[in-house]
Amino acid sequence: MTTPLKLTEEYIFAHDLREASAKIYRASTKALLKHFRTTPIEEIDHRAVLAWRKKILENGLSKRSWNTYSNHLRTVWGYAIEHGLMTHTTINPFRKTSVVPPKRASKTINGEAIQRARNWLTSLVGQERCTQERTQITPAWFWLAVFEMFYYTGIRLNALLCLRYKDIDWDNKMILVRGETEKTHREFFLPIMEGLAPHLCRILGEAEKIGFSPDDQLFNVNRFSRHYHGKEMNIDQVESIYRKLTDKIGVRMTPHRFRHTLATDLMKQPERNIHLTKSLLNHSNIATTMNYIEVDYDHMRAVLHERSLAQGALSRVRRVDSSGTPPTSAITAPSAQIRLPSRKIADPKPTTLQPPQQQAAIEEVIIDRPSRSSGPSALRKALEFASAQLHSGSMESATDSPSDQIDQNLLLTLMASGLGVGTFRKRTQSERSMGSTSFSRASP
Repeated sequence: MTTPLKLTEEYIFAHDLREASAKIYRASTKALLKHFRTTPIEEIDHRAVLAWRKKILENGLSKRSWNTYSNHLRTVWGYAIEHGLMTHTTINPFRKTSVVPPKRASKTINGEAIQRARNWLTSLVGQERCTQERTQITPAWFWLAVFEMFYYTGIRLNALLCLRYKDIDWDNKMILVRGETEKTHREFFLPIMEGLAPHLCRILGEAEKIGFSPDDQLFNVNRFSRHYHGKEMNIDQVESIYRKLTDKIGVRMTPHRFRHTLATDLMKQPERNIHLTKSLLNHSNIATTMNYIEVDYDHMRAVLHERSLAQGALSRVRRVDSSGTPPTSAITAPSAQIRLPSRKIADPKPTTLQPPQQQAAIEEVIIDRPSRSSGPSALRKALEFASAQLHSGSMESATDSPSDQIDQNLLLTLMASGLGVGTFRKRTQSERSMGSTSFSRASP
């Protein structure tokens, strides 16, 4: 009789899985059996799986844990269907049963926290050397070397524990990571960086003194301190040290978080080489690497700012006058700004000019940048219109200054004609006694 447990064992037997991976497959199958118990495998269809999902999520299982069950069982059922271990159906009941989990909290460690942890470990190294007594983390020099291995290489915890004495190629400054120790089952090399070299050198030197053989576990704290009595260093010993680091620094630190931090830091570099990052972390595909990279919002903000500068968007930002002058009307365009500055008139009494005097008041008009569509005829029409406005100005109410009317009418007329008005000046008989008024184009 075919059972879920038999299918799982068949799958594990047919694949070269690490023990940790096989453990996850068995745990997923046990969760299935806990719900379905003795239900025949033929009755575990898609609807029955969805009903299980609903119940288990309502009982508090996280969506990520459910996806772990769903993905591993889908793989087992797919293998069974492909190899004829199940003949009652060709439909995988675990297809499309995963759910969208909530976004994970950031798994990176900020640089300031990493530096504080490094400084603390370094101080412990000095303390042990001076006092010859064990500290909270001992031997401190060894655990500092472990810390720097995770920081510089992003190596997986299991891979570090499986490094042998002969896997360090000191002449070529390379570290061999064997395929059987990796999730991807692929062998690869890690470079020994300048900052990591002194720590590895200390490890190799101490190992040589003790008499390590080529196949001995290199990172084995039990061999370097009389306070440990195990044969091989295990995951629990490493995780215990990182819990102490977390308590001391106040920021959660784990070996795996150094992988996320390394990937994110590399993508902040000018080169942003995703293939280099993928190779260093020994991922099978780039999609996995992208999941390790956290969003850098400061970098995002800087890139968007560079875009706005390159496209000239910032030239359209309203300018603030900090000179303390009364607010004036301003027209902002992509290519120019025209401001109507406040006027200072010595004599507050309005001076009424006769039409002939007004006509003689315009001595010159300077056009800096005429529009391409405007020609001499457009300018002549604008001046004729302005002249007519000047003659009619004497008939307006005496409450408004005729000079203000002349300035504004002429300016608005020139603008309406489509001319690119840069600067124009008007001089009148009254201005020679009161000072001149000018309109100038604001600097972009």
